[in-house]
Amino acid sequence: MKKIKQPSSSSSQAQELTDERQIAQAFYNAFKSPNGRLVYNWLEGQYNNSSSFVPGEPETTAYNEGCRAVFLQIKHNLEYWEEKGKEL
Repeated sequence: MKKIKQPSSSSSQAQELTDERQIAQAFYNAFKSPNGRLVYNWLEGQYNNSSSFVPGEPETTAYNEGCRAVFLQIKHNLEYWEEKGKEL
């Protein structure tokens, strides 16, 4: 998850952890249904299991990498919830 640097305090760290947990849980809830799984599998096929590089087209490559980054963030949130979220 992309984080914005803020001054450290125990209350802001606790809030950040709560927010991170809530976001991971929301991703999990969105993608655990049959339709959510269908969308996840489609995104994975489009943006994770294929090359994002397009020879001679740096703008298209950059766009594809952006799409891939979004998919990887979704994947990270789902894995975070499955591994740690329920324990928090």
